[in-house]
Amino acid sequence: MPPDWDEPLPSDVALKLPGDDQPAILLRDREQREQARFAPPDDRPVLFCTKIEKAHEYLRNRGPAPGPIQELGGARFFEIRDPEGHAIEICSAP
Repeated sequence: MPPDWDEPLPSDVALKLPGDDQPAILLRDREQREQARFAPPDDRPVLFCTKIEKAHEYLRNRGPAPGPIQELGGARFFEIRDPEGHAIEICSAP
């Protein structure tokens, strides 16, 4: 785990995408997360990216119909839904 990622859990796995210098995806056991009370309020997955406009355009041109880019607390984000209707949030990297 990168040292600057807060509050690691034993199950945490950090994934680094091709071409990135640092890990960008955190996988965490749901049960451990809930026991530590780290569960997000709506329990939706959040993916971070550095080029939110490009991600929004890419998804819009390929069919998933993303929602509008919004801003809250200095973070920019939008939502998409998977084929089963579950929400996924795409957020600008912190």
